Amino acid sequence: MRSKRWYVVAGVIFLGLLAYTIVTQAWTFTAVLILSVGAYVFTHRKAHPLRRISATERGIVWDNTVIPWAKCEGFWLLQGPGYVELHVELKEGRPRHLVIQTGTEDPLKIYATFSHHIPLFPDRREKLLDAFIRICKI
Repeated sequence: MRSKRWYVVAGVIFLGLLAYTIVTQAWTFTAVLILSVGAYVFTHRKAHPLRRISATERGIVWDNTVIPWAKCEGFWLLQGPGYVELHVELKEGRPRHLVIQTGTEDPLKIYATFSHHIPLFPDRREKLLDAFIRICKI
């Protein structure tokens, strides 16, 4: 959730860059800035729908769609201050990587359930772009 402060900082940065592009007559960069803000507003105008996700003996149930354990390559957990993400890598298909916000679920319970069916990837880490997106709350 973005705070009022986040929007103020983003607005100041946008206006500063916009002023710079106008002063330097960098019209292509001006267009890119305006299109970027438009794309951001367009993609974030609706809240993401909540999904029902569960783990069963057959596999992962994602909104009435079953992803069998045999199609899952492995999983790993990303824990940070105030959040836990479950990452499941699939062997084939699209998407190849599921990222699930676990909310209030106990990470140890998730680990116990998933490790019974698919291997844990203890060496996996958050990708640099994902960390940037998370930190900037984009």
